[in-house]
Amino acid sequence: MKVQIIATFLIVMIAGMVLSFCVLRKSPKGSIIKKLIICIYSPLTVWSVMFFAICLMYAGITLSWVWLWPLIALFSVIRIVMLRAEIEGKPLINIPMGLRITYRALFVIGLILFLFVESRIISAMTADVPADLDYVIVLGAGLVGERPSNPLRVRIEKAAEYATENPDTILIASGGKGIDEQISEAECIRRQLTEVYGIDNDRIILEDRSRDTIENLEFSKEIIGDADASTGIITNGFHEYRAVLIAKHAGFTNVHTVPATTLLPVGIHYLVREFFGVVQCMVKYRGI
Repeated sequence: MKVQIIATFLIVMIAGMVLSFCVLRKSPKGSIIKKLIICIYSPLTVWSVMFFAICLMYAGITLSWVWLWPLIALFSVIRIVMLRAEIEGKPLINIPMGLRITYRALFVIGLILFLFVESRIISAMTADVPADLDYVIVLGAGLVGERPSNPLRVRIEKAAEYATENPDTILIASGGKGIDEQISEAECIRRQLTEVYGIDNDRIILEDRSRDTIENLEFSKEIIGDADASTGIITNGFHEYRAVLIAKHAGFTNVHTVPATTLLPVGIHYLVREFFGVVQCMVKYRGI
């Protein structure tokens, strides 16, 4: 998979360079900054179109927020066309200077915020996992019939690995039964841990009422009964930072990340999408 990612990156960069060359081939001299910006937007356009196709191939049109990539591609193309026209001295729209400054300031602020949030997400994905936690909460993630979805499957694998290495830790399988699910996500987690990985059933507590992450953690906290107990959260790596924010809002004071694998290549989509989830969480819970 790493080789495929590197190969994809190289293809995108080469295609972006070719696109930039085609756009700027007969452009007038000067306007170096605008030409450099075009050289940034060109690979971004190629990447967005290519990754949109990859998301459709791996996850289908039902993948949440998949429309984000064609929107980014459309925005990039519009900016390339506008910048090319400005380089030629024939701007398509005469935008007042005040509006230009406002746009640029908001763009820079948004970019800085995006990079800051993504750095926190990645930090949570790669954090060291403490040993011998009192409890580990395994968050549900959807079923296919009675079988775990791919995101839930890797969470269960991580839970089994942690339980094997830390025999005194209690596992809380968290997740209710969705409309189109035959059993609760908690029951699926329990079955997989006991039947596939041989984890002792006595070490697993079911929390099978929750419908979302906040309920996962609030109901699990009721089961634990001690907000100071050392507690890990097992979810896919990209989701760990937001899950910890929500856990703190739910009243946990000694909470840790236990990240499961972020599946590639669609995991890149989730990593970008998670920015909006984190911002929403920060606004909702007032910057926790």
